[in-house]
This record gives sequence, C-alpha cells and structure tokens, in this order.
Amino acid sequence: MDQGSTDARVGGAPPAPVLERASRLVLAGFGVIWLMNAGFQFSAWIAAPGRDGPTRLLHVLSRAVTGAPPWLRPVLVIFSGWTRDVGPEVVAFAMVAIALLLGFALLFRIQLHAAAWLGIGYSLVCWVMLGALGYPYGHGQTDPGVFPAYLIAFVFVLALAPPRAGAGARTAPRWAALWTVGRMMFGLLWAFDAALKWNPYFLTHFLDQLTPAMAGQPGVIAAYIGLVIVVVKAVGPMPSAVGAALVETAIALSLLTGRWLRWSVPLGLLYALGVWTTAEGWGGPYTRMGTGVRGNVLGNVLIYAVIFLFLLIPLLQRGAQNRPEPVER
Repeated sequence: MDQGSTDARVGGAPPAPVLERASRLVLAGFGVIWLMNAGFQFSAWIAAPGRDGPTRLLHVLSRAVTGAPPWLRPVLVIFSGWTRDVGPEVVAFAMVAIALLLGFALLFRIQLHAAAWLGIGYSLVCWVMLGALGYPYGHGQTDPGVFPAYLIAFVFVLALAPPRAGAGARTAPRWAALWTVGRMMFGLLWAFDAALKWNPYFLTHFLDQLTPAMAGQPGVIAAYIGLVIVVVKAVGPMPSAVGAALVETAIALSLLTGRWLRWSVPLGLLYALGVWTTAEGWGGPYTRMGTGVRGNVLGNVLIYAVIFLFLLIPLLQRGAQNRPEPVER
C-alpha cells in the first residue's frame, strides 16, 4: 500500500461519505469511553463514603512519587503537596469535569480542535503527574502506562476535526502530516511495548499476565479467561510469550514504515481486543470504587483498539473507492 496516498486521502476536503460516517462512529465511541471514565472517577474519588475517595486519589499520587525516577520525583512531590493544599476533592472534581467535557465534545463533535488540544495536554499532564512516565519499568511491565495511548488518539482527533470557520478548506498536506505523526507515534509506542515483551521476565512469566485478571470477575468472564489460560498452557507459556513479542514487533515495524497496513491494522485491532479481554479482564472487575485497571479507567489496550479504528478509516475509504460501480439493468 502507498501510505503517502492513504494519509493524503484522510486530509482531503470534504471527507468522503465512508470516511465521514466511520470517523463519526469512532469519535463517538471514544467519547463514550471518556464519559464512562468520568463516571468511574466520580464514583471512586468523589462519591466514595467518608474520606475513601480523596484517600484513593492521594494514593495514586503517592504511588507515582514512589515509582518515579529521581530526576522527576521533586516535581511529583510538589504536585502531590499542591493537591493536598487545594484539596483532593477539588482536583478530583476538575478531572471529572475535564473527562465530561472531552466526552461530550467527542460524542457530539463540538469544538473538536479545542477538545483535541485539551486531550493532548491533559493526557501528557496525567502521564507525568499520575503515571510518572510509566516508571518503574520491571517485573513484567508491558507498556509505559495508559496515557500515551490517549495522547496519540487525540492526535487523530485533531486530524479528523473539520476546518475552523474562516480558515478555508483544509489542505491535504497538513492533515496528512497529522495522520502520519499519529501513526509514527503509535509505532514508537508499539516498539516500546515490544521491547518490554522481549524482556526475559515477561518471556518466563507469561501466565502472570493472565491469571490475576480472573480475580473478582463475573463467572462468564472468569471462565473465558480460564479457557485462554488452558490454551496457553497447551501451547506452552514460552512459545505464547514469544508469539506475542513477535506480533507486537511486526505491528511496530508496519506502523513505523507505513507498509503492510492493510494487514497490520486489522491484526492490531484484533490483538488489542484480545489482550483487553484477557490480561486486562475487560477493564474490570467493575465496582462502585472503580475498575480493576489502575487509574480507574477502562483499560490501556482498549485505547490501542480505538487508535486502530482511527487507522482503519482510510483503509475503509480506499476499499470503497476501489469497489466497482453496480451495473445498471
């Protein structure tokens, strides 16, 4: 596939019907995820009885300080102290408000330019302040945290945002460049993830990524994850781990080079959904205090799937353009 022509197609103006319908659906789905995130954060950090909610938020900040590299720790200590002074309830309300704004903006396509930039900035701040850039890396960690994926997703939101009033028609080079930046950033993220998969600890402790996901799950989901574990044991944990590392390496190479996207994007989407429903336990278990995924969000790899849906849009458009016209009788 010629990636340059695919990227340019995304930036065309006006968007073709297939691209327009697909982009609306993906943006709406991403918006629903943000609204659900807001609900879980409100339940866990604000509506929790007594001091449980503020304590949980402060615990997230404390954990970030503990795991941060030495050069970043002073910044996180200052932010944690500021949160205590202002009040964790105030900070939690602000986070929920931002999540609601982003959710409604994406769902109803309101001020997408502003929402995209807010999402990029907010994801970056959360990655630093709440996630400590994903540190510490070790003990089988498989990614740098959830927020880089959110940041990349908002790059694609910016690419899909309609031109601002008075700005004139959007130019293909500008929007194709945004699409390419998002693809390259996603490729780097997959390359980082793949490097972590080749870590000896991950290769020798593959089942440790699956077994904990069963805890607290409903019977059907626990049975599904248990079936996957049986299959992994039959194939062998080491070959399964190597297979996962190879798949992620191939996806990273495809995204970085822009080649074989016709196959790697659908593969990546299915792979991401597979990891989300097994190692991340569908983001659950879901309780009044949030979800089973760190940070009270729906899961990391689910956002990877959203990004693959963004990348799938120009492939759908290409397929629609290459479809033969019906023969009139």
